[in-house]
Amino acid sequence: MKIRYIILSVVLIGVLIVGAVFMIPKLFTDEKATTNETNKSEETTTTAVTKEPETIKNNLPDATATTAIVVPPEMQAVIAENTAELYVDDAGLLAGNYPSQMVPLYGVSNLSQSHQITNDAGKPGWKTSYVSDYSTDELLVFYQALLTSAPDYTEEPISESTSMKGTVSGYTISITVSPNNPEKTDLPGNSAVSIFIEQV
Repeated sequence: MKIRYIILSVVLIGVLIVGAVFMIPKLFTDEKATTNETNKSEETTTTAVTKEPETIKNNLPDATATTAIVVPPEMQAVIAENTAELYVDDAGLLAGNYPSQMVPLYGVSNLSQSHQITNDAGKPGWKTSYVSDYSTDELLVFYQALLTSAPDYTEEPISESTSMKGTVSGYTISITVSPNNPEKTDLPGNSAVSIFIEQV
């Protein structure tokens, strides 16, 4: 009887030793794999946090206007006659170097945007929009008088809007006068004016 217990004990101890020999290295391997996965996860997280963001293009144009602005006498006369109604940029809201001496803003109640731009052809210029309490007819009288002296002046009515275009002093000037739509401009007023100027 005692021999049977002894043999059973020896077999049981043998099984435990063999199990320990095979299982302990497996536990260490699993622990290393788990540690490696955790480290990789931490590295990925660290990489995601420290990764340099892509360069974001700023609002500055790729090119700046270089053609000197010379205002023809006919335009100077129109500007001089309407000085009281012209926008004075005391708040510095107009884009840098905006050519107010050539295309001033008339009857402004709120300036909605003004940017230096570079168009698809690589030409520099400006894009400016504003809202006015003046009627579209009042604004048209000023801008038509301002641009009609341009040799290539054109005017095109589109629905309730009027678009004028002409080249002056090496710059193409496009002006659109239309009734204000407060849903689009987010500004109160009777009329909206968009001015696009680009170097030829």
